Amino acid sequence: MSRQDLTPAEVDRRMAAAAQAAQQGEFREAARLYNELGKDIQARHGQFDARALDAFEAVARTIRKGAEAQDQAAG
Repeated sequence: MSRQDLTPAEVDRRMAAAAQAAQQGEFREAARLYNELGKDIQARHGQFDARALDAFEAVARTIRKGAEAQDQAAG
């Protein structure tokens, strides 16, 4: 993927795909997708690009949701 390929539309598409995985309970896959997107954004647009930070925050939220779901299933 070249620098030009990571358009705002592509970022939105990938964020939506990760969100859909989380909604389906696929928390590990969602976290992986968010993390990969964050790294790709950083590589193309800089370490502190707001969209990368948003993606990494989504990783943390997804991990929390996965842990909560696991706790509910066990309890």
